[in-house]
Order: sequence, then C-alpha cells, then structure tokens
Amino acid sequence: MGQGNGRRGRAGDVALPIVAAALPTAVFQLPNLVGVPVGRAWLVVSGLVVFVAVVLWQVLRARHAARARASAEETGAAALAAYEVAVQYGFGQIATRLARFSGHDPVVRRTELSAFADRAAAALAFYLLPHVPDVRANVYLLAPALDALEPIGHGGAGDTAGTFRAGTPYGDRNLEWVLQGGPPRVVGDRESDVDAEDDDPEFEPRWRSYVAVVVRSEDYSFGMLTVDSPAPDAFVDLDVRNVAVIAEFVATACVLAFPPVLDPVSAAGTEPVR
Repeated sequence: MGQGNGRRGRAGDVALPIVAAALPTAVFQLPNLVGVPVGRAWLVVSGLVVFVAVVLWQVLRARHAARARASAEETGAAALAAYEVAVQYGFGQIATRLARFSGHDPVVRRTELSAFADRAAAALAFYLLPHVPDVRANVYLLAPALDALEPIGHGGAGDTAGTFRAGTPYGDRNLEWVLQGGPPRVVGDRESDVDAEDDDPEFEPRWRSYVAVVVRSEDYSFGMLTVDSPAPDAFVDLDVRNVAVIAEFVATACVLAFPPVLDPVSAAGTEPVR
C-alpha cells in the first residue's frame, strides 16, 4: 500500500505541473475549435499536444536534475563521513601511539619503530582508500651506510615494496633526493616519469601514480614515506599535504628512536679540547 501511494504521489508530481500549464491554454483555445474546419481544429490540437510534450520534458528534466543533486549531496556526505572517521580513528591513533612511543627508552623505541611505521602507513592508506583505488603506503628508513632505503612499514593494498639500492636508477635518484631533503615528489603517470626510460625492461611496478615525501627533522633525513596506486592521477593536493603530516609523525618517532649524541665537553659548557 505504501509503495502504491508513493507511485501515485510521484505521478501526481509530474501530472500537476503539466495540467497547470496546459489547462489555461486549452481553455483559451477551446472556443476556436467550435464550428471551424477539421484541418484548422487539427492544427490547434496538434499545437496543444506539442505544448504538453514540451512541458512534460521540462518537468522530467527538472526532476532528474533534482535527483542528481540529491544523489551528489548524499555521496558528498558519505565521503565526508569517511574522511572524518579516517582522521579521527587513523590520525588520532597515530598521535596517541606516538605519545606512548615517547615513554620508552631509546633502545625500546628502535625495536618498536617498525611497528609504529606500520601503523602510520595503515592509517594513511585507510584515509586515502575512499577515493584512491588500491592505494598502498610504505615507510622507508635509510640504511646506516646511506646506500639503501629499506621498507620498515606498510599499509593498504599489495605487498610491501622492495628496497631502493644505490647503483640502480630509482635507488640513486631517491637516495640523493632523501639525503638532500627535497620537496614532495608527485608523479601522476609513471610513463612521463623522468627515469622510466632507464628502467630494467623486466621492471613492472604496480604503481602508475605516486606521492613521496622525505621523512626529515631539521637537517637530518631518516627516510621517506610513499603512497602509490595503479591508477593514473590518483592523488590530489590535499593528499600530498596529508602524506606530509604523517611523514612528520614518523620523523618525530625517528628522532625519539635515534636521539642526537651530544659532545660531553660541549654539553658541559666548556670548549672542546683542540
């Protein structure tokens, strides 16, 4: 019964505007049909039919536009809710975990750094998932010899990425960029990437677009944070800023895990022995 009432209501929403628009015209033209030749009467009736058809088309188009606007509003509200959940439960958990991380001594922090990096990568991937297909996030740490970037954290689709090593096109390029603390790197399509032509012919990465940010604190680089997707142009400017925010969290954890060693003589307030 409810569905029948709904259908009658929708039919009425379409019929009433048509009747309201066509009835005055029909009443005005009705006297012109009395005692006129059939040909002229047919022209008047045909004009009324065309008029009703135009009104019907306009009413249906307006209803379609209204439904499209309502659908867009619902989609936008759902996307906003997803982002709010990601920020609240994803980024919020990272801040809470970082506070707990700071309570450990440096030795424990170093052993827990990989777990923190995993959580950071997972939170970032969860945030991007609603609008980036098959998104993957990875955290890399510089090797002690500064000759490799080794993955220590992973989140999202796909497997953990491999190590970037010195002596390979992407390895040399990324190592130089990380050590210099370069700006965020955004590639919308790897086919236009400057090093794609130098790839090994058998190298087939899963990503088509990516964002990479150096994990850095002041003048010291610890590694990099990347997000990638098999889809081209998958990331927007807001995504780049949020990747940078998570990279700052990871950089803070790295500073806590690898605190700078102060010269004991300088720390005592005296000049070092020359």
